[in-house]
Amino acid sequence: MILATLLLAGASGVTVTLPMEATSQGTELTLGEIAEVRGDDAAEVALVQALDLGNTPSPGHTRLMHAHRIREEMSRELPGVAVRFVGQTACRVRPDVEIVSADTVEAAVRRELARVFAGQDATFAPREALQSTSVPRGAVPASIRVQIADPVSTAGIVPVPVQVLVDGAPYRTLWTSWEAIRYATLPVLARPVRAGETIQPYHLTARRVPVKEGRAKALPASMLSGAVAAHDLTAGEPVTEADVHRPIAVQLGDTVTLEVRKGAVVARTSGTALGNGSIGDRVRVRADLGGQDHNAVVISRDLVRIDLGR
Repeated sequence: MILATLLLAGASGVTVTLPMEATSQGTELTLGEIAEVRGDDAAEVALVQALDLGNTPSPGHTRLMHAHRIREEMSRELPGVAVRFVGQTACRVRPDVEIVSADTVEAAVRRELARVFAGQDATFAPREALQSTSVPRGAVPASIRVQIADPVSTAGIVPVPVQVLVDGAPYRTLWTSWEAIRYATLPVLARPVRAGETIQPYHLTARRVPVKEGRAKALPASMLSGAVAAHDLTAGEPVTEADVHRPIAVQLGDTVTLEVRKGAVVARTSGTALGNGSIGDRVRVRADLGGQDHNAVVISRDLVRIDLGR
């Protein structure tokens, strides 16, 4: 074998020495990565080194590269280059591997979920234990791309694809599933309330509670004044429209006082209700002064209010 190598070294063309084993990096395999390539013509040597041998083996696997198959590929791709093979008849290629930890994946997903639910009080938890994953080691450390493309309007089960990139190119997508829970500070019942019982202010207390997706929206305390429980209500639960009967405070055609507030400035005039509304509802009111229609919040049986802020 040594004699053959020496003889070939003095011959024209390119000499490829194939080892018994080699290690690959990245996702694409070239001949120059696994074999020693020599020759007098630097341009020919570069062409042979760059010969594409396909994908590198996946982590945990190997590829056996046979010299005669490489020669056949070379005759198709580089027909004008004279190449001689020495060394082994086959080379077993093993990938150099990098581990992307479960902690890295989790941190990336949490950042994306925090972006999607920005401005909301929410918590996130994976539904199944996240696993570390192995990828071929590239020229630079592997990176992760997490992007939830579809808008997430509600919490609940959120599928999150995690793309692992090797040398900047997508290599593998990990599918993860997360449970997102939104929270809100809402008035909840401090004690159980029986069906038919009128809800009083002292029945309510503000508490941070999970928002139950798909359920009717919880009513604020301002809309529960005088409300009657439609069925037995449990302590610690927000009250929704379906839980109570809310008496009509203002009816169509009623004369009401229209109060307009802007900061500390308060102005009042009279008006006529153009619809029905319970306390806390918005109703259309036509002001007697000027005859314009306004949306106002029902405060009591004869008072509606427009708050223009500060």
